[in-house]
Amino acid sequence: MRRLRRLLVPALLACLLPLGLAGCQQALSLTATDLTASVKPASEASVEMADATVAYDFALDLLRESTAEAPSKNALVSPLSVLHALAMAENGADGETLAQMERTTGMSVEELTDTLQAHLQLSSSYDGPLSLANSVWLRDSGGLSVENAFLEACGGRLGAQVFSAPFDDSTVADVNAWISEKTHEMIPEMLSQLSDQTQLLLVNALAFEGSWEEPFDSALVTPDTFTCEDGTEQDVDMMHSTESSYFESDLATGFAKPYEDHDYRFVGLLPNKGVTVAELLESLDGEGLEQLLIPVENTVARIGLPKFTSSYDVELSGVLRSLGMTDAFDAGAADFSRMGSSDAGPLFIGGVLHKTFIDVDEEGTRAAAATVTTMDGAAAPIEEEPEVKEVVLDRPFVYLIVDAHTMTPIFTGTLMSAE
Repeated sequence: MRRLRRLLVPALLACLLPLGLAGCQQALSLTATDLTASVKPASEASVEMADATVAYDFALDLLRESTAEAPSKNALVSPLSVLHALAMAENGADGETLAQMERTTGMSVEELTDTLQAHLQLSSSYDGPLSLANSVWLRDSGGLSVENAFLEACGGRLGAQVFSAPFDDSTVADVNAWISEKTHEMIPEMLSQLSDQTQLLLVNALAFEGSWEEPFDSALVTPDTFTCEDGTEQDVDMMHSTESSYFESDLATGFAKPYEDHDYRFVGLLPNKGVTVAELLESLDGEGLEQLLIPVENTVARIGLPKFTSSYDVELSGVLRSLGMTDAFDAGAADFSRMGSSDAGPLFIGGVLHKTFIDVDEEGTRAAAATVTTMDGAAAPIEEEPEVKEVVLDRPFVYLIVDAHTMTPIFTGTLMSAE
């Protein structure tokens, strides 16, 4: 697999993660039965975090495939949320099913679980704007048998709550309430119904509420025009500031604007004139994006960032299949024997639902993501005057919210339309 960074991470007790991230000790009232107390905590261990290029590769693949069918529409995905949901599924997968999933994420199941476990611990130390939670929901019909090792991996290492539920309308309401709370009500509804075939739900929810280190001056917010790739013009409110990180490549320029305490940052990448967003994304791989995000020395960016709000939802089965993860969705080929078994038949992934939301204004950013995997049965200082470069996002652009310490991409998106 890829290069790894070794980090020492203490035991992550199920539902007692020191995350500043929503855990079990919540007043949320659910009809489902919380089984987390029966999940054994992970023992203290040295774990390794994957190199940033691995996460960038997956983030770019996910964004490219998500935008492929509707390239003129806004898109926003959370690679971190999807990886958490896939990690839970991978801990129950085996054989060629697991091998395909590992190739898709670019990491072995152990490397992926280690990386996410390490990031959970590191992000908790920031006491910052990111909150993240995982949960596993089990059908209580009696026909489902789940392996203890699978629950211990999800609960002990990834901090997942484990619930037993009837998978009726009350469970739909419970899952939606759980996601709504964990996303700070930015995603109030995720599910409308559950299939009779669905035996397990693997759920991730995250919320990001970050204030800018230096808020935009409202006096410098000006009316401007956003020009779409088809030439359509839209009115926007453009926020202006000067930032110390300026990026440049043959195809794009960009900037980074830090959130409070500099633990996270917003990255804007503007394709050069004559270059489409799709062409920019196609030109990048993880290593290329990592190189692009190295600031140009002795250069600052005079930026323009439009105020915008965007929401997005996608069923990721087709995206993940196109990335090589095919057997997991095939009732006849999927091998989730390490997860458990069901009287309804062998377990396979019935769907991967993903929803996101973002709001960017003068004060900061509010963003959220939720991913639900349904498991079915039956199948340095500047010493001279810096050069100033202008990066005004007044036409379609790519953006990211990244962990400034590990460069983990929390969100990746495209703004093709400001309306």
